[in-house]
Amino acid sequence: MDVYSTEEQQIEAIKKWWQTNGNSVLIGIVLAIAAVFGYHSWTQSQQENSEAAAMLYGQVIEAATAADQNRMQGNTEELEGQLATLNHLGEQLKTDFSDSEYAVFGALMLAKEAVMEGDQESAAPQLKWAMEHTSSAATRLIANLRLARVLAAQEQYDAALTALDSVQPGSQADAYEEVRGDIYVAMGDQDKAREAYKKAMELSADQNEGQSRPILKFKYDNLLVAGN
Repeated sequence: MDVYSTEEQQIEAIKKWWQTNGNSVLIGIVLAIAAVFGYHSWTQSQQENSEAAAMLYGQVIEAATAADQNRMQGNTEELEGQLATLNHLGEQLKTDFSDSEYAVFGALMLAKEAVMEGDQESAAPQLKWAMEHTSSAATRLIANLRLARVLAAQEQYDAALTALDSVQPGSQADAYEEVRGDIYVAMGDQDKAREAYKKAMELSADQNEGQSRPILKFKYDNLLVAGN
């Protein structure tokens, strides 16, 4: 037997169902439409933010390039002006777009320029900021490696070694061991330095079809000569 014996009964059942559930259906439709438009608005906002961050980062790169040129040419006054501009733009990028990788790249650029100026103390906080805000494991490894170098340059050797040990270096293990060797050289511990350079050569060879980076052998051989 049919559930509804006549067309009139079907219509009457629909009316009753609508009276009971109509408001919920309308609310569901409205919410669905709002969600679609809300998502569209969110994605558009995200795109606009990304474009703005990219544009500001481009200005950071321009300022850094100009600073590097003035540094090479010995234009001290112009260099100071470009560095001031660079720092202002970089900090603005970090403040306005802290959740963007462009801000992370900006912090790395500020750290690089600080190192170029011999200001290791200012470089360290920028590298730490980059490590805390990046979503990229590879970028975090790079920033951490640079931080170890910066700390070593300030003769904070224990802190530098701790930084190296704080992560799993993965594909950058040879670079990490190289810096470890550099730190031990600075500390005057040639035995540990040789051990680190040897390990770096082995890791580098594993990644490059049996050929390690020449600089590693150069550093290792220099220590062998110095030890004789």
